[in-house]
This record gives sequence, C-alpha cells and structure tokens, in this order.
Amino acid sequence: MAGAYFSLIVWTSDTNMDQFKDMLESIDEQDYREFELYILDDNPTNAIEIVIKEFFPDIVDKVHYRRLKKKAGGAYAYNVGAHFAEGDHLVFVGQHDRLSGKTLSSLKEKVDELCGHEEDGIVNAMKDTLNDNSYLIYTDHDELINLDRRNPHFKPDFNKEIFLQTNYIGEFVCISKELYKKLGSFNEKAKCAYIYEYILRACFKNQRIAHVPGLLYHKRTTDKPLNKEERAQANYSCKEHLALALSYLRQSGVLCDGRVDASLKKWHIDYDDSSFRRFGGDYKFIKEEKVTLFTRNNAKKMYGYLCQPDVAVVGIRFWGRGFTYDNAGYILSQDGTAYPAFHGQRIFGDTYEGWGSMPRDVFTVDGGCFMIDAKVYRMLRGFDTSLSGQDALTDFCIRARARGFRTVVIPNCIGRYKRPGERTYGIVSAGEEPTASQLRLIEKHGELFAKGDGFYNSNLPMGMENYILPGMETGALDIPSKIETSGNSLSEEAESEPVSQI
Repeated sequence: MAGAYFSLIVWTSDTNMDQFKDMLESIDEQDYREFELYILDDNPTNAIEIVIKEFFPDIVDKVHYRRLKKKAGGAYAYNVGAHFAEGDHLVFVGQHDRLSGKTLSSLKEKVDELCGHEEDGIVNAMKDTLNDNSYLIYTDHDELINLDRRNPHFKPDFNKEIFLQTNYIGEFVCISKELYKKLGSFNEKAKCAYIYEYILRACFKNQRIAHVPGLLYHKRTTDKPLNKEERAQANYSCKEHLALALSYLRQSGVLCDGRVDASLKKWHIDYDDSSFRRFGGDYKFIKEEKVTLFTRNNAKKMYGYLCQPDVAVVGIRFWGRGFTYDNAGYILSQDGTAYPAFHGQRIFGDTYEGWGSMPRDVFTVDGGCFMIDAKVYRMLRGFDTSLSGQDALTDFCIRARARGFRTVVIPNCIGRYKRPGERTYGIVSAGEEPTASQLRLIEKHGELFAKGDGFYNSNLPMGMENYILPGMETGALDIPSKIETSGNSLSEEAESEPVSQI
C-alpha cells in the first residue's frame, strides 16, 4: 500500500464548543497529513459548520460538513459518514476527545505492517481466507479530565474472553474500508453499543483485530460521581453490551447467560456446564497432588468455559501467602522467562483494570491444575515427550493457539500449592543453568518468545512486578515505578511514547 488515506468521522450532538475546538486542534496537529475530516452534525444550529470553516481555511477541500436529516443516533451518523468517505480507512473520533499528534502516523505504520504480511509468530487458522486489507485497529488510551491526562489504559492485543465481559477497546477504532464493505454497516438498533457490536462481528467472523500499544487517544471524561440519570444511562448501556455478547455466543452454539456488574463497567458471562459428566471422555482434568483446591465444583466450572468451540485449555487462579496472588496465568517475556501474572498483589484489592478477577485469554496457565479439550489433545497428539512439567504445558498452549484455539484462566476456581515458598518461576530461573527441557522449549519457540507476549502490553512493567503502575496499591510488594508522573496523571508531553521513556 503506497500510503493510507484516513477518513476521520465525527458525530456531533449536544456539543460543548470549547471541547469540540480542542478536538479539532488535535486533528490539525497531526504529523501525518493524508486525511479528510467528515463532520456529521446533530445540533440544532449551524455553529459547528462556522467553526470548522474558521479552523481549516487551508484544507477546506478536505473538510466536509453534513447536517443529518434525522436524529437517529451514533450508528446512523457513522453509516452516513462511511458512505460518503473517500478514504481507504475509517477512523471514528469522539466529538470532545483528543488525538495524539502521532495518532495517524502510528496507525499508518500498523497499516503498513498488516499489509506487509507480518505475522505475530502464530499462524492464524483462518489466515488463508482473510483479505490482506480487511482489519480493525485499536490503540491504548488515557482519560482527559479538564486539562489533566490520567489513568492510562494499556491494553493487550485482542483478548476475546475479556472483551466478552467489558468493552476494554473503547470507542476509538480504525476500520479498513475493505472490512467495512465485508461486514456491512453499523447496527442502528444499538443505541450505545454499536462500536462494540461491530468489533464482536469482526471477532466472530474471524477478521483481523490489531492493536497499537501507545497512548494515542485521550478520552474526555469526568471524575464526578454519576447522578441518577447518568447511572440509569450507564445501566442501560451495560445491559445492551451484555445482550450483544450473549447473542453472538449463542449464535456460535454456546449456551450461556449473564448479569450486569454493580460497577456498571463490565458484565459477567455464565457458561452452561449442565452437560458435564465426571470422568467424561471429552476433557482431560489434571491436578498435581501438591495442589489444594479451595473452591467447589472446579472441574464443572472449567468445563463450562471449555464448551466454547475455540477454547482448548482452561487454568485456574492460584493464591500465595498472606492472601496474595501466586498467579493468574503466566506472562512470557522476550527472553523466554515466564512470570506469574499479578504475583504478590492482594486478592481483596483491585488489580490493574480489574483483570486479575476476570476470566481472560493468556499465553499459558499454571500446570498445577488445568483442563484440556480431549479432541484438541488428540489433534495435537498430546504433549511433547521431550518436555516436562510447565514446559510441556506451555508448548501445548502454543501449538493449540497456532491451530486457532485459546487458553483461558478463570479466577472463580482457586488453588494453592501446599508449600508455596518452594515455588520457582520462569522457563529459565535466574542464576540457574537451564534444564534440557527448557533448552528444548527455547529451541522450538525462541523466535516466538522474542516477539513478546501479545496478551501483555509492552508498556507495562515486565517481571514479578507486572500489572503494577504508580498510584496503584501494591499490597505486599514495593515496586519501583517505570513511569514518572505526578500522582496518576500523565503530562501532555508524554503523548504516545513508550512508558519506559516517559
């Protein structure tokens, strides 16, 4: 692709003019200039039209204003914008939000990567059926409260299990025109969750969903508590998101139900486990003798998640000493070391983005207790006998993912090693010579390890202190910061640089 041309689409309704001008200013400051701007106006006056003509006198031919004929919501407005857009990529921007100066250039780099056939080291089972120009891209974002940037949301590469429980991706997405033609228009029946529904549609149709790990979008919000009307609106939005997630799961043959979380920011999916049979032949449940389980019906709960057709391995959460996490899955570093996720953090505290207490896709789970789909086990011909213990499970998870399957860790099944102080972590433990099994694993998958763990954002701290940022309660750990901020606020100069460079 010689050069991506972006159509920035903005829907304006009940617009705050000062914040709208701030958004326009951020567009005018883009270092990549191959774009057009489409404004879809739902306001009762023509004040928006006057402002954009004053703001972009030099590129008036690239700025388009259209007054909407009916007030039918954001999905309708975005469909109108997509219909008239001339760009090969559609970028949907909130009317009061800001872009980083590097947003479009960073999206351009990701477009070049996607169209250059670069892979993440795992062969997508459906890649031969994908059009190279069909994809959806999202980025990290932080929150803009008055003049302060706060609460950086460093996201993983697409994590289906998290996405089924909360819209962690947000509303800022870039959709290739080819994908829009393939998937069709936004669902205008959705009042709040039309972006979420579109991403679900892309996911369940096995389209590529790519991620740019950088703070490229600044979401305008407030730190004031919700009033009664706002809580009612948030509750409606949460229920609509939940209904859409359940609908897509049921269409794929998964029996499930759900409920809205009290936070009104996420929802819970309950997978049907009624077909579970103890000692059934459609799964393999493995537990080491040195592991004690604190929760009941663990195999049945794990089986419920295994009933999803694309899940091959289900693991559990492990507790350590003093009511802390031992691990909730593992993070693979680029040197091949496996770090226990959320290790040392308080189990009654709130982990980063709440992910410690949410089912999520992970690179690999703890070999002390897990369940495997029997048909996937036979398909992959079991474990590699040249590997042992955790290495064999990690290798199995990698090979399963290469065939299009997922590995999920669930927090409502809890175990503990009888002697947690004797645990060692990492494929290669610090200060020790690697075993034959570890050397074999690195030989098989070293190139993949070098690309990093896509389920863990590269801007977050790596090591035993993972998933901890300044301002977060660390519990038993005192972790040095990798990001210098005032409180939990990011400076304007930070923009989209990696955290380690801020």
